[in-house]
Amino acid sequence: MLARAKIVDNAVKVCAIVPVYRHENASRHVVKSLVDLNIPVILIDDGNAPEGHEILVQIAKEFANVELVTHKCNLGKGAAMRSGMDAAIVAGFTHALQVDADGQHDMKAIPFFINETKEHPEDLICGYPEYDESVPKAREQGRKITNFWVAIETLSLKIPDAMCGFRVYPLKTSWPLMKRLHNNRMGFDIEIIVRLAWSGVPMRFFPVKVNYPKDGVSNFRMFHDNVVISMTHTMLCIGMFFRLPLLLSRRLFKKK
Repeated sequence: MLARAKIVDNAVKVCAIVPVYRHENASRHVVKSLVDLNIPVILIDDGNAPEGHEILVQIAKEFANVELVTHKCNLGKGAAMRSGMDAAIVAGFTHALQVDADGQHDMKAIPFFINETKEHPEDLICGYPEYDESVPKAREQGRKITNFWVAIETLSLKIPDAMCGFRVYPLKTSWPLMKRLHNNRMGFDIEIIVRLAWSGVPMRFFPVKVNYPKDGVSNFRMFHDNVVISMTHTMLCIGMFFRLPLLLSRRLFKKK
């Protein structure tokens, strides 16, 4: 069970949200790394098969301060993060560390990210990937295309990567936007960071080492998810035009 956070005025209380779909075996190492750092964990079973669900139940029982939230069917990463943030708000946390369950991110970066959160509690603390030779070239090029469009959608070059699933969200500003997101699947990371940028939430970006194991399980569907991401960018570009006066005035004000 997840212990309720004890809130002190202006205190930063961080939990981790780990959405899991078809990565139940890899997620155990992720959960252990978080628990070893004394970070409470909200584990989201996003419609895994019965045997995968049982593995997650055992993980939640094995480690202290881990809460398991279960979706009966697969709803997508965005829906999983929404359920996780909802549970974090109920438990009294102020910030949520988003961590992918596949173990690709360097967990040694977490203490630095938590310290940055404590120093800058109003900011979104984001990772951007430092790849090794294991990265699929198609995925790497796809991210460059997304980052190009995000620069247009935000009228800014300040977001070096919009798809990295390693972030600390300030729940006060992120939760109201999360409830209104359109994208529950692969476009989630892109949409939420663009909408936070539109809202004027300060952001800080730091490198995170990323490794793609040869035997890793990928949930990325090349055709379908690229279509979803393209639709996400189309929607965000339209939204940018409606916000154009605000975005331009904000840039002008900063220059002055």
